[in-house]
Amino acid sequence: MFSYVEDSSIQTDNKEKDPLINYDFELSSQKPDVQNNVSPNHSDSRQEVKLYRRRWWLLFVYGLTGIAKGQVYNTWPPLSGSLILAYHWSDSAIAQIPGATTITSAVVSLPLMYLVQKKGLRFGMVLAISSLTIGCLMAVICINTNHSIWTLLIGYCFNGVTSSMLLSSGSLLSVTWFPVSERTTATAVCTMSLQFGIGFGFITGPYFTDVKITDGNVINSTNLTKGFIQSVVTGIHRVVYFDLALVLLCLVMIVAYFPSEPPYPPSKSQLQNEMVITGYAEGVKSLLLNKQFWVLLIVTGFTYATSISWLSLVSAGYRPLGVGQETAGWIGLLSIIFSVLGSLLVSKAADHFLRKSKLIAQISIGFGIVNIVILVCITQRYITLPVNILIVFLYILTINTSIGLGSVLPLCYELGCEIGYPVKEGLVGCLVTIAAYLFLFLYYVIYLTPAFTNDTHWMSWTTLCNSVAAFILLFTIKDHYPRVDMEESHSTDIVAN
Repeated sequence: MFSYVEDSSIQTDNKEKDPLINYDFELSSQKPDVQNNVSPNHSDSRQEVKLYRRRWWLLFVYGLTGIAKGQVYNTWPPLSGSLILAYHWSDSAIAQIPGATTITSAVVSLPLMYLVQKKGLRFGMVLAISSLTIGCLMAVICINTNHSIWTLLIGYCFNGVTSSMLLSSGSLLSVTWFPVSERTTATAVCTMSLQFGIGFGFITGPYFTDVKITDGNVINSTNLTKGFIQSVVTGIHRVVYFDLALVLLCLVMIVAYFPSEPPYPPSKSQLQNEMVITGYAEGVKSLLLNKQFWVLLIVTGFTYATSISWLSLVSAGYRPLGVGQETAGWIGLLSIIFSVLGSLLVSKAADHFLRKSKLIAQISIGFGIVNIVILVCITQRYITLPVNILIVFLYILTINTSIGLGSVLPLCYELGCEIGYPVKEGLVGCLVTIAAYLFLFLYYVIYLTPAFTNDTHWMSWTTLCNSVAAFILLFTIKDHYPRVDMEESHSTDIVAN
């Protein structure tokens, strides 16, 4: 008989008494039972299933690290005017900064997940936050020396390691520490925290710089006083040091306490997954030969990646409608925030209706399709509205589209884990992340083509067509949830200490 035991009394669990920094346990690949003088080969060594309240602390640390990474990722684009005035960087050069992160993330994802599978979740998190710290230190060096953007680009290549880890390992953390009824929500917090951090970057930049840069300032920069330029430089320094302080806080928290796994697994499916070990190479081969998994990768790219790319270029897309850059920025910020909140609600619904994840994803995508159809009619001027009403509609429709299409990412991770079971969740998340990055890269390549740069109508049309295709493709994925089946195949007792 398997039983869930809520760890409500810390003193009754010996592991809760371990020191916060315990490198022998955390960085070792041995099972924790070895420290309790129980052989890891013993058939009953990990047959018990338990829950630990410390899982919420780990989720908080993971989420805060995601917010910090998103903040660092989106530090520079909102400060483009300040950077042009202070360091004479061009718009195209500034646009390359996040690109360095994206390219590096796609390259290192598979090797990184191999190391995480071998060394454990703690190793991956320490490596991720260390890489992010190096990236922030490179930014500090950049603004205090020769202001070479190449120094910053090298730092953002290190940040790519962090992006890969945080996006790929959310489902791994959830399955390692959370029961079935909480997994999708935990995955949503992990994956969407980075998006929340990106939205956070729209606020922190203007707040800490405390200098309003207009197009006139950029055009007539030679007429500005040295005092004004110095205030701009000081504002940039504040933002960079804020990033570094936030990252160092996450570094301390992760080093202090972030174990790779609990002494006992949180669910029977995780226990069974430990018994049926799938190697790294075998796991990759199994996923690449799985047609259902390929369909899911395409769905991820058609929904989440396309919507994020479209949203990041919303300023250019809405410019023909007479929408200013500041208004477009607020539309983008609110869309990201509501997309994160929508993701949490959708994931909570998926946790409640365990066998309805695909249906919930289709409902979410359908909601996005309805809104993007109206947006296409507006951008193509099939529907004409007064300016004030137009702005209101653009806010509502863009936010709703972001909620509908962006909220499916945690569901894609969880559906991928179900389709690929018993392949390790970290490897599944890695391939889903690579697919998202490839679609992001493809979208930006299309945008950089001169013909498509000058005519932005294709943006809304592409988002609409991809969303419809993803909605249809989901019908080809079978409703099969082996991890849920395993949990429900045996009766469980809930025991509270």
